[in-house]
Amino acid sequence: MPAHRIRQANPADLPQMNQVAFKSKAHWAYTARQLEAWREDLTTQADTLASHPTFVAEMSGTVVGFVQLNPRAAPWRLESLWVLPECMGRGLGKALLAQALDIARAAGQTDIAIDADPNALGFYLSRGARRLADVAAPIDGQPQRVRPQLLLATLPPA
Repeated sequence: MPAHRIRQANPADLPQMNQVAFKSKAHWAYTARQLEAWREDLTTQADTLASHPTFVAEMSGTVVGFVQLNPRAAPWRLESLWVLPECMGRGLGKALLAQALDIARAAGQTDIAIDADPNALGFYLSRGARRLADVAAPIDGQPQRVRPQLLLATLPPA
């Protein structure tokens, strides 16, 4: 497996970042219609790069994942964390989340909030997140679907 590097995102990364988000969401077998309805939510806006800590994971010069925090929320919120499906299971999500936690901790945050896709719940729980609540998020064919609301400490438990 080629080594990855994590670096701060820049505007030139946006097309690849948005492609990563869309492909990652599509990995969970949502319908094309549902994915299209989420397109705006899956798009990282250029103006957020200056105000929201955003980092990309690269392999061989290609963006294969990214993370973005929203420092305007209290506590800070994990805005995005996406990894290309073909790169899942290689530690990129863990590395990106660790980068986000380091940045939040350095800024004095003790926790970050996560509005999780239900398919990502296991990943976040495995990283130590606590499930606080669920938000109803029904979609066609999944009327009982919910989005877990999580809180993840920026420091590991003592």
